[in-house]
Amino acid sequence: MKSVFLLEAFSLACFVLLNQVAAKNSEDIRCKCICPPYRETKGHIYKQNVSLKDCNCLHVVEPMPVDGKDVEAYCLRCECKYEERSSGTIKATIIMYLSILGLLLLYMIYLTLLEPILKRRLFGHSQLIQSDDDVGV
Repeated sequence: MKSVFLLEAFSLACFVLLNQVAAKNSEDIRCKCICPPYRETKGHIYKQNVSLKDCNCLHVVEPMPVDGKDVEAYCLRCECKYEERSSGTIKATIIMYLSILGLLLLYMIYLTLLEPILKRRLFGHSQLIQSDDDVGV
C-alpha cells in the first residue's frame, strides 16, 4: 500500500515538474550585465530578456543609476554577457534523475519490506533460525 502511494506521489511530482518546464520560458535567453561600483553608486547585476544585438549596457541597465555625461563612463565599466540555456536538456536531465531516484526508492522498499516476507514464505521460519544458530557456532 505504501509503495503504491509513493509511486503515485512520485508520478504527480514528475507531472507537475514537466508542466512547469515544458512551456518555452522567457528566461531561456537573457543578457546579464555586471556593473562594478562607480563613484557613489554601488555595484549591481542587471538581467533582462533582450536579443543578442541589444545585449549592452544601454539596453539592459534600467534605471540608469548615473546621469548624463557619466552614462558612457559607467557603461564602459559594465561587463555584459548574452546567456542562453536549453530547457529541453534540463528537462531531460531532471526526468532521468527522478526516474533513477524512483527506481532506487522502489528497490529499497523491496529490500526492506518484501524480501524478508518472501524469504520466510519460501524457506520457512525454522530454517532461518537454524542458519542463525549455525553462524553463531
